[in-house]
Amino acid sequence: MKLFIFISFILLYLNLFSDWNEMQKLLASDGAEYDWFGCSVSISGDYAVIGAYGDEDNGQSSGSAYIFRNFGNQTWIEHEKLIASDGTPSDYFGKSVSISGDFVVVGASGTSDNGVCSGSVYIFYNNGSFWTELFKITPSDASEGDCFGRSVCIDGNYLIVASLLDDDNGHHSGSAYIFHWDGTTWSEQDKLLASDGTEDDFFGCSVSISGDYAIIGAQNDDDNGENSGSVYVFQREETTWFQQTKLTAVDGAENDCFGFSVSISGNYTVVGAPYDDDNESGSGSAYIFIRTGTNWFQYAKLLASDGAHLDFFGCSVSISGNYAVIGAYGDDDNDITSGSAYVFYKEGTTWSQQVKLNASDGAIYDHFGNSVCISDNNAVIGAYRDSDYGTDSGSAYIFHNDAVSVEDENIQYSIDNLQLSNFPNPFNQETTIKYNIKKNGNALLTIYNIKGQEITSIQCETGSQTFHWNAENFPSGIYLYKLQSSNLSQTRKMILLK
Repeated sequence: MKLFIFISFILLYLNLFSDWNEMQKLLASDGAEYDWFGCSVSISGDYAVIGAYGDEDNGQSSGSAYIFRNFGNQTWIEHEKLIASDGTPSDYFGKSVSISGDFVVVGASGTSDNGVCSGSVYIFYNNGSFWTELFKITPSDASEGDCFGRSVCIDGNYLIVASLLDDDNGHHSGSAYIFHWDGTTWSEQDKLLASDGTEDDFFGCSVSISGDYAIIGAQNDDDNGENSGSVYVFQREETTWFQQTKLTAVDGAENDCFGFSVSISGNYTVVGAPYDDDNESGSGSAYIFIRTGTNWFQYAKLLASDGAHLDFFGCSVSISGNYAVIGAYGDDDNDITSGSAYVFYKEGTTWSQQVKLNASDGAIYDHFGNSVCISDNNAVIGAYRDSDYGTDSGSAYIFHNDAVSVEDENIQYSIDNLQLSNFPNPFNQETTIKYNIKKNGNALLTIYNIKGQEITSIQCETGSQTFHWNAENFPSGIYLYKLQSSNLSQTRKMILLK
């Protein structure tokens, strides 16, 4: 048992000081069973939005979404809860979410404004203090059963919304819509259809937009066999969007579901194929495509280094710059379908696996990795079947790319007039936090658990001081301690190991 605990600690410790470190676990302040918090996630700058389509504030499965804000040094606090002003049961508000700048978009594919499950999208705006509902959007040709809002993505002044079960090219062929913000209102600019769309293609199962390009997944397209899947690339010319090309996997095969998830960033696109069987049935894969001029080429195929049966690697994907994150909710590292996510990095011309991410408290059926989003040096990963607040209440995790060494962690950190460290680290029950406030003025020292919940805080005076923390009544794990003055702050990690 002692050997097992030691090995587990070593693995945790190595992961903590790898390039991508778990910073915090996010939970809804009012989380409850079957909320499915974490079913969708998005992150941009200091804000993250988490969908919870099973929430019941407006009736069963009416849904909600939560805004979390980084208040400095990776301390993420719940900022606001969003619900639809006209929410009703089975709206599934929060089934999809996306954030860009001061706008948050929340899909509610179950709303029935234009017939049962016709669907809608809500747009919220950050006025500097609160996020307020500005618009509710439905398409110009909405009809019953379209599921408009099943997937959404916003980038600047452009928004793409899928109608997964639209019937323009046959039963459940699917479609997508582009909306544009002109500074006053969001208006429908174009409707996108696959040039060769057919029934049950599920065109719109996934969408992403970046600049003048939009990509749309069609997981059940049959070009390489039944349900092999495909992705369509659209380009904007002034106010018109036209299909530029269609992407399929070079080695595509029946039931791969290529296009199940998509993400675009600049000249690169990542596409998930979670039912690919390179590492046994349902192990999954993802593909990187690159744009050169007006042409797109398959650049790399990504596989998990430890891929296995029913991992569903590729169930979710996100790309930002030289990093791509791939979810694998069926991975079993922390028991059956506890889930994982993989970070890939492009160095030179090669994409390679950099690290595998697991939740520090991962457990059976959590489905960690069912949703992922990366922006700059932060990634948010959903675990919508986590059960901290009851069965399938859900959670999400923030990871930050901040490569440090063991030596770095044990020295004093300094930004201008604040210095902060603790020793020993890791520690068994007791540790001493040392801080130095160089200029006149007070500061607040606060200790948080990994969920962002405050444990204790003390007022600190100018000068070099120490605070002795006895963690006898707290469980082993990662803790954060933050020193906040009027205009500066420092946040550090420490490990309690009993």
